[in-house]
Amino acid sequence: MDVLRQNILFSAFNKEQFTRVLAGSKVIELKQGEVLFRQQQKADYFYMLETGDIKLYRLSPDGVEKVIELIRAKQTFAEAMMFIDGGFYPVNAQAITESRLIRVEMAMFRDLLEHSPKTSLKILGYMSKRLHGLVQEIDQLSLQNAKMRVIQFLLRELPTNAISPCQLQWNTPKTVLASRLSIRPETFSRILQQLTQEKLIKVVGKSFEILDIERLKEY
Repeated sequence: MDVLRQNILFSAFNKEQFTRVLAGSKVIELKQGEVLFRQQQKADYFYMLETGDIKLYRLSPDGVEKVIELIRAKQTFAEAMMFIDGGFYPVNAQAITESRLIRVEMAMFRDLLEHSPKTSLKILGYMSKRLHGLVQEIDQLSLQNAKMRVIQFLLRELPTNAISPCQLQWNTPKTVLASRLSIRPETFSRILQQLTQEKLIKVVGKSFEILDIERLKEY
């Protein structure tokens, strides 16, 4: 539970408030492929992913899966639902790999926010930043071709001040990554092959090695 204290959503609480957070929280462990919640299920909790990988997705009427977001360790998700009375989750959440999460009661957390303006402002800033990121992503999905989306994805995943060569490790299947980028799996594989032939990246299993960051940025 100590990992919660390091997150921006909880860092401004005093000791007494944080004790209430812990009392209203529970550790959840999921096996690979296990569903955490489903679309239109009543939203009573939000989550912080401690370890593992979670995908948020929706299903089309004909059953086609569209990945909306990939959640990585130390990220929170579904917290915006606490501001909608009687809200329902707009997506499904499923573990891509064995995962450990912390479940937080929304009602309790919302009550704490009413007595903690500092934390409320932090959350507003955090959500504004996420909204800005989503707007940028919509621009990329609507204005950029498939190859540009893959390159943007690789660059976003690089650590700060990364230098070539730099390795990225993913446990997420390539089919899921392709869905996240709104491209077909075969197109995703073809683009990776093109970037490999251009000596920009190297793909080994689930690892991506970025061989030339600057050349990749020139795209």
